Amino acid sequence: LYYRLAGLLALLGLAVNLVLLLGLMAMFNFVLTLPGIAGIILTIGMAVDSHVLVYDRLLEELHAGKSLVAALNGAYEKAFSAIVDANLTTLITSVILFMEASGSVKGFAITLTLGIIASMFSALLVTRTLFRWLTEKGGLKQVRMLDIAPKKKFDFLGKRRVAVGFSVALILGSMVLFAIRGQNNFGIDFRGGDLLGVEAKVPLTVADGRKVVDALGMGEAAVIQMERQGTTETLTFRSPEGTGSKILAELQKEFPERNVKATSQETVGARIGLEFAKRAGWALLLGMVGILIYVTVRFEFSFALGAIVAVIHDVVITVGAFALFGGELSLVMVGAILTIAGYSINDTIVVFDRIREALKSGTGGSIQTLMNNAINETLGRTILTGGMTLLSVLTIFIFGGAVQRDFAF
Repeated sequence: LYYRLAGLLALLGLAVNLVLLLGLMAMFNFVLTLPGIAGIILTIGMAVDSHVLVYDRLLEELHAGKSLVAALNGAYEKAFSAIVDANLTTLITSVILFMEASGSVKGFAITLTLGIIASMFSALLVTRTLFRWLTEKGGLKQVRMLDIAPKKKFDFLGKRRVAVGFSVALILGSMVLFAIRGQNNFGIDFRGGDLLGVEAKVPLTVADGRKVVDALGMGEAAVIQMERQGTTETLTFRSPEGTGSKILAELQKEFPERNVKATSQETVGARIGLEFAKRAGWALLLGMVGILIYVTVRFEFSFALGAIVAVIHDVVITVGAFALFGGELSLVMVGAILTIAGYSINDTIVVFDRIREALKSGTGGSIQTLMNNAINETLGRTILTGGMTLLSVLTIFIFGGAVQRDFAF
């Protein structure tokens, strides 16, 4: 709707991207996991962003009075470096994750790696070819699209002290909150224990579950949650190892008329989860080093340092917000954190590309002015891609199950 015909071509490009990704996964016999789906969401988001970058440039070229063919050529040429740099920085992280991580995080890395390759193909070749066909064979002379970029120039850098103070307060608050919650931050994947899901003819409440757990003398050692999926209500118990069967037996004894039955019952060893998390953390650290080196080569060291600080800033505050609302970190959530890191570096590189372009072209003004201009020039794209990603995750949050809801949060 926003880009009209160009938007329709972008959707065709995204469809090709998705088919290529699933085809590559089938070719190499990769299995799709929940973190793998997280990787697909990130690659689709990045593919959308690549098209938005091109269309933003196309709008600028058309405003400069160029013909559609000349404007398209200029748009793809100018957007090329931002698309390549943004995708390659994420690709570095995903390849290192694939080499170093294990378990579900490896599934995330596989889909992310294949998805980035497919998304670059669809953004740089598929849509451009469709445009060429329409201009050469279909007689397309002009395209129309909306423009939500604010016309007013905001002095972002002028508010840097307030922004830094606000960010530091949020980061410290997140770290303090995480430290206070301690073990409660970690789900069964890291703590180990039994995971029991039960359903009943007359649905059980958290209070019913708590009554049974207290009768068994477990107290706060057991975490009880109500999970709704469609019209089905499942009561889940995360409890110390070897206690799941006792809870089920006690529920059936306490509520015989409700026909209580287990929908899922499993035991998870804490050591395995911690090992996965440790390897994922180590891989992410190596990924950050890879990004530091790449951005230093493509831009300069101060830019690279800024990019890494931005990633850490976004991840820490997100984990703090998750802890504030009583969330539990699982291996799926590790995939979510990696997704946030991917989006963060992608956004940062897009702004950096504009700053580099201004510096190379010899545009006058202080570095503060050039940075402000770069942020303002990419503001429409930031609002659009951020808004579209928000719509996607809101859909998952509202209609997804309990695990997907935590990931979407």
